This record gives sequence, C-alpha cells and structure tokens, in this order.
Amino acid sequence: MDIRKLVAPVLAIALLAAVGGGVWYSNARLDQDKVAAVTAQQVRDRQVTLRGLIGSEKEAFFNDPRVQQALAARGLTVTVEKAGSRAIANRVDAAKYDFGFPSGAPAGQQLKVAAKAANVYTPFYTPIVFASWKPIAEILVANGIAQREGDFYYIVDLQRLMTLIEQNARWRDLKKSEAFATGKAVLVNSTDVRTSNSAAMYLALASYLANQQQIVQSQEEVDKVLPLVAPLFLRQGFQEQSSAGPFEDYLALGMGKAPLLAAYESQMVEFWLRNPDRLKGDMVVLYPRPTVYSKHVLVPYNEKGARLGEALDTDPKLRELAHEYGFRTGGDVKGPETWAQRGVKVPPVLVDVVDPPSHEWLERLIQGIEARFK
Repeated sequence: MDIRKLVAPVLAIALLAAVGGGVWYSNARLDQDKVAAVTAQQVRDRQVTLRGLIGSEKEAFFNDPRVQQALAARGLTVTVEKAGSRAIANRVDAAKYDFGFPSGAPAGQQLKVAAKAANVYTPFYTPIVFASWKPIAEILVANGIAQREGDFYYIVDLQRLMTLIEQNARWRDLKKSEAFATGKAVLVNSTDVRTSNSAAMYLALASYLANQQQIVQSQEEVDKVLPLVAPLFLRQGFQEQSSAGPFEDYLALGMGKAPLLAAYESQMVEFWLRNPDRLKGDMVVLYPRPTVYSKHVLVPYNEKGARLGEALDTDPKLRELAHEYGFRTGGDVKGPETWAQRGVKVPPVLVDVVDPPSHEWLERLIQGIEARFK
C-alpha cells in the first residue's frame, strides 16, 4: 500500500483542524478583546471626579495612594478639604462640593437635613477615649477612678472623674501622685467645642452625666446642665479647632502638656499600628465608662457622592484600609480582630455606650458655652 495515500488525508485533516483552530482562537481572542474594550470604556464612562469636605481625622485615609487606587478601580477620583465637623454641618455648598463627611451623628443629621439628602452612609465609627500616660493612669487607679484592663488600656469611671474635676482637684492633691505632683488642675483637654466633633462628643458624655444619666432633650435640661459642663471647656485655655493638632502635641510634648486628652480611639490605634515599638512605652488609652461612638457620616449632595458613600460602605478593600487607620467598620471583620494580630489589643466590644443628644439640643449646649467664651 502506498504510504502517501494514507498520510495525505491525515495531513489534510490536521491542516484543516489547525486552520479551524486558528480561526476559532482568533475569533475568541477578538471577542475577549472586544469585551475588555467595552469594559474599559464603561469604566472610563463612569469615571468621575469628586470634591468633598471632611473632618481632619480622615485626611490621611483619603491621601493614601492605596485608597486612591481602590477608589479609582470603582471609577472615583476624590479630592478633599478638611474642616471642623460643626462647620461642615452648617456649610452645604452643592455647587462646589459633592459630599460632606463630618464626624458625629448629630453633625451628620444636621447636614442630611440641610442638604435634603435621601440617604447617608456611615462606613466608619470610633469611640471617644482619653489619650494618656501610664503614670497618670496609675494615679487614677490609686484613687479608685480607673482600673487596668489590658496591656495598655484602662477603664475610667467617668462619673468619678467628673466629680474630681468639679471639685477643682489638683494632681498633686491625689494619692500616690509623686509621678505627676504638679499644681495643674485635673481636667480633660479637648479641642474647641465650637468647631470640633471630638469636643462635642466629650460634651455629650458630660451632659449625660450632669443630667442624671439621661440624654439632654429639652431647653429646661440644657439650662440645668450648662453651669456644670461649661467649665470643662472654659477652664482649659487655648483649644485647637480640629483633633489632629492636639494629638500631635500629645505625642510630641508628653504628659506635661495634656495628662488627659479627649481623642478618638482611631488616632491611638493608627499610631500604634504604624509605630509598634511604642506599644511598650508609657502611652495608654483610657476608655471612659460610659463612652460614646463618633460615627463618620457621609452625606452625598448628588449621585457622585452617593457612589462614594456606597463604595466606602461595601468595598472589602476600602474597609481593610479603613482598619489601617484605626477605624471600626461594619462587615464580618470590624477592626479589633486584625489589630490584635499586630499586638494592638483593644476592647472588641464596648457595652456601656450612650447616644449623643440630637443635633438641636447638642447645638444649644454648644451655643450656651460659646456665649460664655465671649
């Protein structure tokens, strides 16, 4: 049998298969390229640039290239300006900004009403704490005001601390105060309550205790508690307008400047995550009992702002990055679990938490204190 008669059909079939396979691959590749091109065009079509007003404690988050990259993957390029939360709540400029992102539910509530926003987003939250130092915390322990819970955090009986402040106590007058035997008054330093949310949340806590552990919700109650809470701020002297400045002073100047500083847990956690060697130092965080959560509320002014709010609220990568900045989030992993793996062990759940007054009554408290500054 002529071998060529057998091989020729096989070669022909192989050639046809190769040609057919090449055509199929080319068409499949062409289809894939078309899909990729359409997808890329859709991303470009949905790419938008936004501008918003934010509280200073979120500035580093939005400036992080990883955050910008994650937002860009969702078609969002975000530019931010920082301002005090009270200022943001009273400054709706939809012609210039696409969203406002203050700290604190009362400011968010006010901004939602002013902006006539249908929905708001609360992607981050963090409790109010007192940034302090181990010698200060141990003085409070010796005087029955605090108790140590973890390696570097304490629980503070806020009612007892407020009583001590009301009595105009001096640090040197407390038991076992040798490490800080100064004539400084026992006070909690804060930002300016007229502009900043962290101070407003401290005011919310103080007013709750001054009102027999009831949230202030009438003018009668405002008038009753104002003489008790106003001195907490009037006695401090100079106060900065946002939370970043006092925290930088706390880190740089030590306990002589501010033995107790009203701050956000997120500030402490972020610092320790970035500087794990400082976990073995004298920096400690005190959780007041009760405390209050500061909710970071994004109020969209348009559809672009709503897209940003949804991304921050639901995107797993953005949540993971929020944890890097010390914020607690929703979702299956809320933050403390991941921090603990890196040595930053904080209470995973806080039970004794109160709500701040509504914006109306918190604003009246602030206005009452503001009038006393003049």
